[in-house]
Amino acid sequence: MTPRPDDQARTELRDLVAKAKQRREEEHERVETEFWQEIDRLQRRYHGAQQDIADALDVKRNQILRQTKRYRSAGQDAVTD
Repeated sequence: MTPRPDDQARTELRDLVAKAKQRREEEHERVETEFWQEIDRLQRRYHGAQQDIADALDVKRNQILRQTKRYRSAGQDAVTD
């Protein structure tokens, strides 16, 4: 059985875990942003695309609207149905 770690080892471990958690959260936000920006582009392909996307994602159309507005980049025009 390995010996119990000292306080310094525990502190280092907690710091490393906190850094890993922060990286995970940042990556999650980046991926989520990219996803909804892509959905925003796709919903403009044809009339009714927003509903087709909602059906494919198994969510309500309003959810598509809210999420694409939330993650829309500043340079994109706000085009809605």
